[in-house]
Amino acid sequence: MEIKLSENYGKLKHFIDNKFIEPETDKYYPVYDPGKGTPIAEVPAISKNDIEKAIRSAASAFDKWSNLPIFDRLQYLVRLKILMEQRTEELARIISQNVGKTVREGRASVRRAIEAIDAALGAPHLFMNVRKVMNLAKTEPEIDMELVKEPLGVFAIISPFNFPVMIPMWVIPWALTLGDTVVVKPSSLDPVPITLLMNLFAEAGYPPGVINLVNGTGPASEELLKHPEIQGVYFVGSTPVGERIYSVACSHGKRAICQCGAKNPVVIMPDAALEPTVENVVTGFFDMAGQRCLAPGVLITVGEAYEKFVGPIIERVKKIRVGYQMLDTTDMGPVISAKERERIIGMIERAINDGAKLVIDGRKIKVPDEYKNGFYLGPTVLDDVKPGMEIEQEEIFGPVMPIVRASNFDEAIEIANNRQYGNTGTIYTSSGKWFREFAKRVKAGNIAANMAVAQPQQFFPFPARKKSHFGALTGQVAIVDFLTDTKVIMQRWW
Repeated sequence: MEIKLSENYGKLKHFIDNKFIEPETDKYYPVYDPGKGTPIAEVPAISKNDIEKAIRSAASAFDKWSNLPIFDRLQYLVRLKILMEQRTEELARIISQNVGKTVREGRASVRRAIEAIDAALGAPHLFMNVRKVMNLAKTEPEIDMELVKEPLGVFAIISPFNFPVMIPMWVIPWALTLGDTVVVKPSSLDPVPITLLMNLFAEAGYPPGVINLVNGTGPASEELLKHPEIQGVYFVGSTPVGERIYSVACSHGKRAICQCGAKNPVVIMPDAALEPTVENVVTGFFDMAGQRCLAPGVLITVGEAYEKFVGPIIERVKKIRVGYQMLDTTDMGPVISAKERERIIGMIERAINDGAKLVIDGRKIKVPDEYKNGFYLGPTVLDDVKPGMEIEQEEIFGPVMPIVRASNFDEAIEIANNRQYGNTGTIYTSSGKWFREFAKRVKAGNIAANMAVAQPQQFFPFPARKKSHFGALTGQVAIVDFLTDTKVIMQRWW
């Protein structure tokens, strides 16, 4: 299967032992281009045998792979980086086609995936965290102790639809470079980009079994969490699914990092700079049709900030051009599926019934007849939203901006913290004092000033709190401790 944009990719296969293999099933489901509403591929129902093959392949490759010198493993990663740099545009367009994000957004997500490779190229400096203490005890001076880190084996990655290449690549470069092997299970909504990416791993020369991919959907997916060869599971997705995965993985003795849902509060103070704030807030809410775990979830205006900012924000939202995601004229594409569109519309309608004021109605968006079957939902703005409403509390994962008014800073902090999620928190202000207080008091893992999307770079951890995260360790840099185990070696020589 080539990395080449196509109208139809046919029946998708698994990638096991460095080759694409036919699934053991006769049952397939359509994979859509969300902007056209037409199928572009078919994804199989997963069988236990398919998962078993992938895990056995990864397990059989582990010993030889983990015993390669780390700098030899790095050479494969360097080749993969070069290949991804060369194929960025093709990957970006395939991501755009299958996810519904614009090509511009597709390019950005590929760039972030390449940055994850850049970060993993520094793995030896973190991996070689060897501590040795000689002549440890006064009474027994001949005892030495040292601490080393070792790879563990096979890790599973279960990734969401919104970043089908970037999120698996948060983990894959680290895992492979540290000496582990991997089985990836992508979302069944948009498995085309990561499936085609497997070609580049083969072209980079990775040995058979080091990286494997199983496509599809169905209850057999849970076998990844229970299989005795799986050492750990990395998941990104919704909180209900993340809670289930964390529970099952831990009950079977697996390590697990589950990065889950969010409802990220954005606070605007009256002293914030007008034009850049308006632009940043609007793009934060509506880029990628709001389908990002770091996207703003609720806009909280403090005191006079409402009169200063809401009017200009509404006017800017009206200028967003909704259309087919692969056109250069498009600012915002469709949501991922018809089912998601209906779910988001349901949240909008319940908010209206709860007393929210509909300022901009994205349900009425019009697109050319050529794209009328696409899963489009225009930017939606709801004013007069009250704390405690579903639309203010629960993740929308769609192009909706709920606006809540706070009379003062303390009330804004109370509203921001009164939710079950703790992914990010943002404040717009010109005051270092307000930001310092905000950073201290908001209960979230990532805090930002004047940034709608508080996204840490690859060489920082990706923390979160409450039901936005399950697991003692975090993504990105902290992944080194997740993918390896420590061993203390004690020696005495007479």
